[in-house]
Amino acid sequence: MSPSYTQTWRLNDARNSADGASASYWQNLLTLSKEFFVRQDELAQLNAFMSENDTELETMAQNERLLLESELNNLARNIVDAVMPRTELDVLSKCQLEVTAGVGGMEAMLFTSELVEMYRNFAAFKGWTWNVMEQDNVQLGGVRSALIAVSGDEAYGRLRFEAGVHRVQRMPVTDKTRMHTSTASVSVLPEPEKVDSYVPSNSVKIETMRASGPGGQNVNKRSTAVRVTHKSSGISVHCMDERFQHLNIQIAFRRLAAILMQEKTDRIYEKSAAARKLQVGSKARAEKVRTYNFKDDRITDHRLKKSWSRVADVMRGGHELDAIISELSDHYKRGRLEEIIESNSFKPALSCSSAPAT
Repeated sequence: MSPSYTQTWRLNDARNSADGASASYWQNLLTLSKEFFVRQDELAQLNAFMSENDTELETMAQNERLLLESELNNLARNIVDAVMPRTELDVLSKCQLEVTAGVGGMEAMLFTSELVEMYRNFAAFKGWTWNVMEQDNVQLGGVRSALIAVSGDEAYGRLRFEAGVHRVQRMPVTDKTRMHTSTASVSVLPEPEKVDSYVPSNSVKIETMRASGPGGQNVNKRSTAVRVTHKSSGISVHCMDERFQHLNIQIAFRRLAAILMQEKTDRIYEKSAAARKLQVGSKARAEKVRTYNFKDDRITDHRLKKSWSRVADVMRGGHELDAIISELSDHYKRGRLEEIIESNSFKPALSCSSAPAT
């Protein structure tokens, strides 16, 4: 389908008004667009050929059609990426992932442990760093809650689509007589590159205290636990997991900075219909986003209204999970692009390597 006159006019208008748009940028966009329309014509011709011929060539033609459809999807994704203005949040390399057991007792904690492992594998798959800040383990290998710092290329931009309530339906190891439904909530907070830009030392009150719980003499005799309170907002963060006070202070500052940045991003997302539809950055975190049905071997993302088979493969945290997140990301980008075009505030995204026009 060729672009409409309105779409072409808006693209040309954006081209004429965009400051610093380089020739190489527009050449790249033109090349992608031409290739997209060529592949689209090839697909139309192939469909016509298949409707006019017998079934002997159907298998070969079907394979070629799948290949063309895959190429079209990749080209469409590249075009959207080239056109979309990239925000700070899209490329943010740091975030804090929090997974907390919900309803379901021990089964919910076992599911939480599996989600943590899934995301750990996913971080390794993406080449990100994974640093456990807090983790509350329980019996049978379950996890009550875990807080992990994740950093790497677009780590926040990808993981933000995992925020919300994840539901599991299966027969748990603790009760083989009936199906159980349990939940775990996932929260993904952006972490600023520079913590002190969000939490200057003079903006907080630091209190020290003795930690409680296991940890030996160091826990009982020294004031290693800390509480950091943001003076203007009243938000407090308590940290006692590390054996040394200065490490707990560092973690508390990072946690507080992420909370303050999340409040800012929630206001940004609230203005976007695309973000609200996918529940990106939702502050309430009460929305069901995905169901893992082990009995039927089906995983359903309720935002996309789409299901996949092979739950175990998705929970390994590799390519299958990445593909689901990519669909959510593509859906979000298309929604944002529609908003930008409708608001008449379109400005193209320029490659960082593009030199300014002279």
